Order: sequence, then C-alpha cells, then structure tokens
Amino acid sequence: MTYTRRPHFLPFTRPMVGEEEIAEIIDTIHSGWLTTGPKSAAFEEKLKTYNGVPHCLVMNSATTAQEITMQVLNLQPGDEVITTSLTWVSTLSTVVLQGGVPVLVDIDPVTLNIDPAKLEAAITPRTKGIIPVHLTGLPCQMDEIWRIAEQHGLWVIEDAAQAMGAHYKGTKIGGDPRSIMSVYSFHPNKNMTTGEGGAIVFFNDEYESRIKRLRFHGIDRDAWKRFAKEGSPHTEVYEPARKANFMDLQAAMGLHQIEKLDGFNARRGVLFHRYLDLMKDIEEVLLPWPGDTVLGHCFHLFVLRIHPEKVGLDRDAFVAALKEENIGTGIHYRPAHLHPWYQDFYAANPQHLPEAGLPHSEWSGERLLSLPLWPGLSEADQDQTVGAIRQVIARAKAQSRITR
Repeated sequence: MTYTRRPHFLPFTRPMVGEEEIAEIIDTIHSGWLTTGPKSAAFEEKLKTYNGVPHCLVMNSATTAQEITMQVLNLQPGDEVITTSLTWVSTLSTVVLQGGVPVLVDIDPVTLNIDPAKLEAAITPRTKGIIPVHLTGLPCQMDEIWRIAEQHGLWVIEDAAQAMGAHYKGTKIGGDPRSIMSVYSFHPNKNMTTGEGGAIVFFNDEYESRIKRLRFHGIDRDAWKRFAKEGSPHTEVYEPARKANFMDLQAAMGLHQIEKLDGFNARRGVLFHRYLDLMKDIEEVLLPWPGDTVLGHCFHLFVLRIHPEKVGLDRDAFVAALKEENIGTGIHYRPAHLHPWYQDFYAANPQHLPEAGLPHSEWSGERLLSLPLWPGLSEADQDQTVGAIRQVIARAKAQSRITR
C-alpha cells in the first residue's frame, strides 16, 4: 500500500455526540433547569442499572469523586494507600490532598496495570487501602487484589476512570461489592462523555447521604428538591464541603451516551484488533495485550511502546515525527513519581517506593504512546496512521545508517 501524508491533522481522540444529545440539551435549556435537577437524577438511575449497582452519585469530575471517597473513608494524615505510578496524577493527588500517603508498586509489563504480586511487600501497619487503576480500559487482576485486601483488612477503591463498560469475569467494573467504591470519568476523551463529569458507585447504604453532602456545600438536600414547588428554601449545612455538583446540561448528554456505550465499545474493539493486525509485523514497536474473556477490555486506549534502539528515535521524537505526518497521539502516562512535586516527595520519603524502584513503570513510561482511537475513526484513518508509523520508522533507520 502506497503511503500518502494526510492533508489534515488527525486528533488522538474526538467525542461522539449525536443529534439526540443536542436535542436533549436544547430541551434542557428550554426547561429552565440547567443545574442539578431531574435529568441528573435520571442519569444516575441509568448508570445504576447499567453497572448493576444499588448506588451511584454523579459530580463534576472523577478527580472530585475520588477526593470524596477519601473523605468518606476518613483517611487520616499519614495513612497509606497503595496504588500505581502509571496513571494520571489525580490518583495520587486525591490521597495527598486528604493528608494520606500514596505508596507505589510496579506494574505488570504486559497489562500495564498494578502487579498484584508486588502488593503484600508494600503493606505496613499504616496501610488503609488499595486503589487499582484499570489503565487503558483493561481490568486489573481483581481476584488477587481482593484476596490480599481481605487478608489484611484493607478497603479497595477501583479507579475506573478509563473503564466504563469494561468487565471482570462477566461483572461490570464497579459492580462487585468486594470493592467498597469505584469511580468513573465522563471527560470528553472517555468512552462516553457528559462534557466533564464523574461518578461514584457503591454498595453501602450509609454512604449515600454523606456523599451527597460532600458534593454540595455540606447541605443535605439537592437544589432541585429545595426550589421545586413542594420543596423548602431553607438549608442546613452539616459539614464543610465543596461545590462539585453535576448539571442537567451534562446529564442531557449522558442520558443518550449511556445508551450508546456498548455500541461505542464494540466499535473500539474492532478498531483495536484491526490495529493489532495492521502492525503485527512491525518489530520496532511492542503492541498492547488485548485482554481475554476474564479481563473484558473496553478498549479506551491503544497504547504501543516503541523500541528506541530499533527505531533510532526516542518516544518524544517519534511523537513529534508523527505530528509532522499530521497524526496526533497521546502519552498515557508519564509515571506520576517522575513529575517534579512527586520526585521531591519520594526523594524525601524513599520508604514509600519499593527498594527495587519501579523499573517496569519507568521503562514503559519512556516508550509508550496512544494512537488515535474513537468510534468514528475510519479504516482509512487507521491505514494512514499505520502508514505514518512505518514511514517514520523507515526514515529514522535510513538516517541512522547515513550518519554512522
């Protein structure tokens, strides 16, 4: 196949918003109820049904949702939470902002997820819980994580920001009560979107009223229940809290996005496997593992890792070269412990890292990039992306031969 450079830039991702969402947004505007209201409540009900959970509360972001989980569980200064470094920094920062300490363990180099075999060595008398991150939409090995947590009296909160619609052994991520809570994201780059937003799902009835208070000023009633005809305008604040409520404008999108999610994920799976087939002979890159019937991938990201010694370019130069070919990419992620603040933190607190360091996280973090992937991506887009990868590799290797 002859490669031709794209005339226009192909973004790494793009949200899929249809006429149904647009019509629902317009209806919301005409209704006069833009903020938290009946559509937000209806969206929560749809999320509960989809994920098979008794409780689901939506809010302004997954980051805020995870902050609130730390408050609900009464994380205290100095309490330790075990998680992974190969994640967006909010996984760690939500622990730090509550006064806790993120203790890092290395990843499985095949799945890129937290390695359960590394967990027990990280447990101390101050450990309170584990936050596994379902990176790229591929579920973690949860049975072993739950076993270790139960054995040591720890809670588990699943960071399912990238895993909406994924499943573990046939159960939707977040739908197993062995995890005390799970958190989803509806950011525009996720498998379904509400523009911005997140949600907490949980099984403990006692958490419902507390989470509602914590997402809205410490007040015990939603605004729409206060200002509706049958409501009372008086408010009572039960504790200091943030303003993190979800809007009906967002729910207008979510009500239709959740109905499309399985179709979106199925299309992502087709594209994911087509990438694997198109690149199976490119020895200069390490392709992602596609999961199996136990680890039910929702194909949020297609993350490959380059071999700089074979390509003749490091990852950043490779990404820049693809951009010159009008191919956008993402980097998911720079390991959190390598960001400046966390570098200083772990330098001052080396006991919170393994003695052997995080070699798999760092090796992958230096080499990974995410290719364009969303349901509206065409096969022609994929062909051009893979053609650009081949072109960049061939050019870099030729240049390397010239300069030797």
